[in-house]
Amino acid sequence: KRQKLQAVDSDIDNNNNGNGNGVTNATNGFNAASDVDNASDLKSTSPTAIPLLPRDVKVLLLDIEGCTTSISFVKDVLFPFALDNLEAYLNKDSGDDDSSSNGNAGEEMTSILKGLKEDMEKLDQNHPSRKDLEEALKTKGAANTDTIDDTKANICNYVKALMKHDVKATGLKALQGKIWKNGYASGQLKGHIYQDFQPMLEWCKSQEVSVNIYSSGSIGAQKLLFAHSSNGDLCHYFNSHFDTTSGGKKEAGSYTKIAKDLGIDVKELCFVSDAEAELVAAREAGVGFVVMSVRPGNAPLTDVGRGFPIIYSLLQLCGSGK
Repeated sequence: KRQKLQAVDSDIDNNNNGNGNGVTNATNGFNAASDVDNASDLKSTSPTAIPLLPRDVKVLLLDIEGCTTSISFVKDVLFPFALDNLEAYLNKDSGDDDSSSNGNAGEEMTSILKGLKEDMEKLDQNHPSRKDLEEALKTKGAANTDTIDDTKANICNYVKALMKHDVKATGLKALQGKIWKNGYASGQLKGHIYQDFQPMLEWCKSQEVSVNIYSSGSIGAQKLLFAHSSNGDLCHYFNSHFDTTSGGKKEAGSYTKIAKDLGIDVKELCFVSDAEAELVAAREAGVGFVVMSVRPGNAPLTDVGRGFPIIYSLLQLCGSGK
C-alpha cells in the first residue's frame, strides 16, 4: 500500500533564490503576504484526508501558479517585467534600434494589436479593463493605426488595461511570453519552482506517470519558465503542455478536450490547482481526481475550496511505488 505523507504546515521551499547578481528571482518571502493572508489554510486539520495519487492514475495535469510555482513570482516578477520591458520589446521588434532587421515589423505589430483587440472584445461590456482602455484613449487620444508608432501606442494601451485586472487572454499571454523569452535568454529572469516539484517529477518518472501542464500562460511561456528554472531545465519531465487555446480554465469543456487530446477518458485524469473555480469546472467535466493545492500567498480558501482534497506539497501525491 502507498504510504500517506503528513501535511506540512509551512512552505517547503526554504531556499532563497535571490543570488545578488542582478538576476530576477522569486525569493523565499512572498510579497503577496501583505495583501493575502492564507496562513490558516496551511494548518492541516485532517491529515488522514490527504490524497495520494491512486495507483491506477497514470496521467497528472498540473496548474503552475500557486502549485508548482509561487504566485509571488508570477505577480511580482513576471508581470512587472513584461510591463517594464513592453516598449523596449516593441521598439526593437519594429526596427527602432540598430539590432533589428525585421522587415515585416508593421505586420507583426498589427498582428499583436489584432490579438489584443480580440481579447478585449471577449470581455463583458462592464469589465473594468474596457473602462480603463476607454479612459486611456480619452486621455491620450485614440491613435491612428496607419503608422507603426500609433500601433505601438495602442498595443501599450491594451496591454496595460488587460494586465491591470489580470485578464487571462490568449493574445496578451502570447505577447507576454515573447517579452519573457528575452528576459530568460539574457539571464534577467530565472523561473521559480517549489523545491518539492523536481522530486515529485522524479517519482512520477519512476512510476511511469505522465505529467502535463495546464496554465493560462502561453505554452511558450510555460516552457521558458521550466527550461530556465532555479533547478535547471525541467522540460524533459513533461508529456504535454496546454494553455487557453484549449479553452478557459474555468470552463468544463476545456478538461474534456484536454483528456481527448491526451487519448484518455476524463475520469482517468488527476488535476491539481490552487483555483477553486478551476477545480469546480474540472469536477463538472468528470475529471476523476480533483485536488486543491495550498501554498503560502495563495488566495484564502472558501467552503468551496475546502470541499476538495487538499495538499500542501506535491510530494503528498507520491506513494511508496509500484
